[in-house]
Amino acid sequence: MATLGFEYYSGPVNIISALEADSQSFVAGDLLYLDSGAATLATTSQETQIFGVALKNATNVTTGNAAIPILVICPETLFVAQADTTTAVTQVGEDYGLNYTSGSMSVDIGDTSSTSVRIEALDSRDAVGTDGGRVIVRFQPATMQYMAT
Repeated sequence: MATLGFEYYSGPVNIISALEADSQSFVAGDLLYLDSGAATLATTSQETQIFGVALKNATNVTTGNAAIPILVICPETLFVAQADTTTAVTQVGEDYGLNYTSGSMSVDIGDTSSTSVRIEALDSRDAVGTDGGRVIVRFQPATMQYMAT
């Protein structure tokens, strides 16, 4: 199931431009990290190196790589994302991991060990109990590439 990925909700906005790495297939809303300064799709291997959210699809080329606008993740910025299962009021205030499939990135409600985001609220556009319902999340500082030690 394709999901909406991560969409800006509120807080500070810092958009930078970075050349995409070779052969990238990320889409707008996917999480990225910077590898030698190049925008690269984040996977579970980079769960403590998330830099930002792609605002444009990758061009999937190996030369002449395009500049990609990236919304940099910071502790005060909130995003809307989809849960990978039904939403519940008890999820608010809890920390969860992420599903990192390009074009289907979502909050992994079953993952409470590799916690990348905290659910701050359930999105009122979806009823509580909606399968794949939208949630409002904040990234954990330890997850952010520029803050990782």
